[in-house]
Amino acid sequence: MTRRTKIVVTLGPSTEGLIPKLKDKVDIFRVNLAHGDYDSHARYFELLRSGAPDSSILADLPGPKLRVGDIGKMELTMGEEVLFSPDEGIVVQEPLFYRSVKPGSIILLADGLIKIRIKEVSGDQVRGIVLTPGTLTSRKGINIPDMALDSGLTENDFKLMEEALSLGADYVGLSFVLSENDVMKAKEKIQGRAWIISKIEKGQAVQRLFRIVEESDGVMVARGDLGVEIGLENLPYVQRKIIRISKQLGKPVILATQVLESMVSNPLPSRAEVIDIANSVYQGVDAIMLSDETAVGKYPVEAVQYLDQIISSSEDKVKPLSPSPMRSPDDAVAYASSSLSELSKSRVIVVHSRSGLSAIRVSRLRPKAMILAFTPDIKVARRLKLCWGVTPISLEEGASDLNDLVSILERKCRELGVKGNVVIVAGDPKMESGRTNLLKLHSID
Repeated sequence: MTRRTKIVVTLGPSTEGLIPKLKDKVDIFRVNLAHGDYDSHARYFELLRSGAPDSSILADLPGPKLRVGDIGKMELTMGEEVLFSPDEGIVVQEPLFYRSVKPGSIILLADGLIKIRIKEVSGDQVRGIVLTPGTLTSRKGINIPDMALDSGLTENDFKLMEEALSLGADYVGLSFVLSENDVMKAKEKIQGRAWIISKIEKGQAVQRLFRIVEESDGVMVARGDLGVEIGLENLPYVQRKIIRISKQLGKPVILATQVLESMVSNPLPSRAEVIDIANSVYQGVDAIMLSDETAVGKYPVEAVQYLDQIISSSEDKVKPLSPSPMRSPDDAVAYASSSLSELSKSRVIVVHSRSGLSAIRVSRLRPKAMILAFTPDIKVARRLKLCWGVTPISLEEGASDLNDLVSILERKCRELGVKGNVVIVAGDPKMESGRTNLLKLHSID
């Protein structure tokens, strides 16, 4: 059976020449706009469109992310005094850093692996003492846990957002979302041209979680900065909460950060990583994302292969729990389709969806049956690749009424080799997009 949980892979120096080799196991490729410039971003999009034309693309915005500049490699030792400045020591270019730190502030570098206490602040010359030693390299993230922000979107984000849309991104990832207001601002700019994926990585976002998920098209559990923000001991509970609310509201949820971190430098995953992935599958995430493992790791192909194997094995043994049905006529049809497919032993639920909403409603219920989602809009088909259990198929042929639509879907299923009982979910072509009013148990000889 086809793998239900989707795989998202970050493109980087380690994988830019491996796209044709990875495309059969990767559903979505991620381009991190925090690195490079327009030319390098455009080159990545071109590589993907030519090497993996059926894959979807997530363009990830940097947000107000503070990063170390070009420093090469620095070994920081316990008790060492370090200098932060725009041009020497630990180079930091962003003025926001110098406005945010004060004597006594704790600075966390590289997802919290290195800890520094600020000793002295004088304009753009900041001195601190290393509390937790480690190796620091260029472009690693800086986190100031007590830093308060007014907005998670910057002027640079809006510029990069337009760039991503012009290059053809299917999803735009919003980093450091603070509240639903950030999502609404992005919606005004994007105007439905891509799905908005809100990354939950700030303590403020956890406080506004329900409204953020409600406004977004999908969410990401960004465990790196989130763990630093809320404390690692609180991360498992918050992860489960994000997944539960996302499933409750029918919004796709991506799990990210340190999924197979050991495979950045080792050919095999750790036991703990394997268990983490399996538990995430059991919790019912829509997708799992690899970051450094494929962007800069030594074993990108092996990392994708292991992730695919672990997900497939986990899905074969445990079915994720279905959320409670939502109380609306459209969701009632989706719930009935899942129940009907199980009682009739139908292996396929065929969904015709112009907006993608019908397919999302069925997907959130995590049915045993495979979901074939036919849509006349290629953009909708590309976006539905993120949804659990959904195989999206672009359908150019239009239908005049429900009978005509059923005939078209039956013929397309035959072409795909689908036989036996199937459950058909669709809306009357004469109705407005997004509405569902047909549920049919149909036999294909």
